[in-house]
Amino acid sequence: MSHEQHIEQSFYADASVYDILHAEGTAEELDCLERLAHTFASGAPNVWLEPACGSGRLIRLAARRDDARHVIGFDLEPRMIDYAKRRAERADLTHQHTLFVSDMTQFVGKVKPNSVGFAFNVINTIRHLESDEQLLAHFDQIATSLHPQGVYVLGISLSFYGHEMPSEDVWSGKRGQCEVKQVVNYVPPDSDDGSRIELIYSTITVARPSGEQVISSCYELRTYNRAQWQDIIDRSNLRMIGFTDALGEPDEPEEPGYGLWVLGLR
Repeated sequence: MSHEQHIEQSFYADASVYDILHAEGTAEELDCLERLAHTFASGAPNVWLEPACGSGRLIRLAARRDDARHVIGFDLEPRMIDYAKRRAERADLTHQHTLFVSDMTQFVGKVKPNSVGFAFNVINTIRHLESDEQLLAHFDQIATSLHPQGVYVLGISLSFYGHEMPSEDVWSGKRGQCEVKQVVNYVPPDSDDGSRIELIYSTITVARPSGEQVISSCYELRTYNRAQWQDIIDRSNLRMIGFTDALGEPDEPEEPGYGLWVLGLR
């Protein structure tokens, strides 16, 4: 007999659920990243790095598409890295992978200096870093890892303080007999108190033949308007060399708005 279970835990706790939820669109995301790598890092080594790689879905496909490509991924959550390793092994891609558990601010000892040709961090993952100091430390680690001709692509949504309303996204995916749906509500910071914290409320419904599980969580993302984001780049060892929309087409940053910032060594 089926049943419904409600739990409070991080949406990141179950790697298989996360992978199912984000599988759709992975090929198109990688198409975009490969275009950017060709445009901005064509002379750099065929070594890709994804900080906070999650279940490894993007680097796994990147390795599958090019057997000469080496991919490096790390994540703070051991269960994500364990899952990524199992999937790489199942796909016979282990020899192309380097996977390890690490924080975004202190991974450089596990990546050969000046070896990475193309690094990327998309869909606002960078906003999990909680301060300018953490972000600058991360940029230092990236700068140490990048080949002189390498680039770092960052996907981030800029804020327009005082002009944003709460919003909602719905994601869904299915694999075999498991169906996953996520409803995400975004609450922008209060412009009157100078806060730079966006609240994210997530409700994930996982439906299996054995029953239904509802996973609820809340977390915070740090916000940046364009001036704040440009300032932190200017204070780092990286510089902006390009900007595109989410599909990799040349564009201009907007507030509010999501885009891909292409950064190179200063």
